[in-house]
Amino acid sequence: MLLRVSTKKQGADGNGIAAQRRDINLFLQQQDNAQVVAEFIEVESGAKSARPVLDAAVAVAKKNKCPLVVSKVDRLTRDVEMLGKLTKMNGVQIKIASLPNADNFQIHLFGILGAQEREFISQRTRAAMSAAKEKGAKFGNPRLAEINRTRKYEAKLFAYDHAGLVNTLRAQGKTLREIAEILNASGIKTRTGSRFHPVQVHRILKRTSG
Repeated sequence: MLLRVSTKKQGADGNGIAAQRRDINLFLQQQDNAQVVAEFIEVESGAKSARPVLDAAVAVAKKNKCPLVVSKVDRLTRDVEMLGKLTKMNGVQIKIASLPNADNFQIHLFGILGAQEREFISQRTRAAMSAAKEKGAKFGNPRLAEINRTRKYEAKLFAYDHAGLVNTLRAQGKTLREIAEILNASGIKTRTGSRFHPVQVHRILKRTSG
């Protein structure tokens, strides 16, 4: 299995790695006699073309004739062209913990849609800022727009970081309250370090619903 973070800081403090490992382990628990042949941790941007750790993980998957498992599509790569090559590569089956039933073709499609959505979000943000400036919008804090964008971005990242587990529990028929109780029992905190309540679970589902 492959775990990836984008910065050395994240790699050093384990930010994101624990959540990825948890989601993958949850996925593996649903499989028959699943065993982890090797675990690779990569500290690298998902947009880069040179990915020696990814190459090593692919080589091990080929050698052992086993799937390469990642928590989410963007943990494999954010580069649509590279994703296409990986999903079309002979002898390599990709498994996404958050999309347990997706085949290689569907994974490529989800990657394309994800990249398109990120571009749409960027375009909408720029358009909204431009329209606000044209209307002479003034803010009490000159950095308010930047702060709000950062908060929304961090909230979305947090939601996607936990979406695999929350969506899996939801698919199993758990209520929002039951999911919140499971997260609390597991020691998982909200983005602000508080206990989960149904409303926070609902926000994760809403922010990652597409």
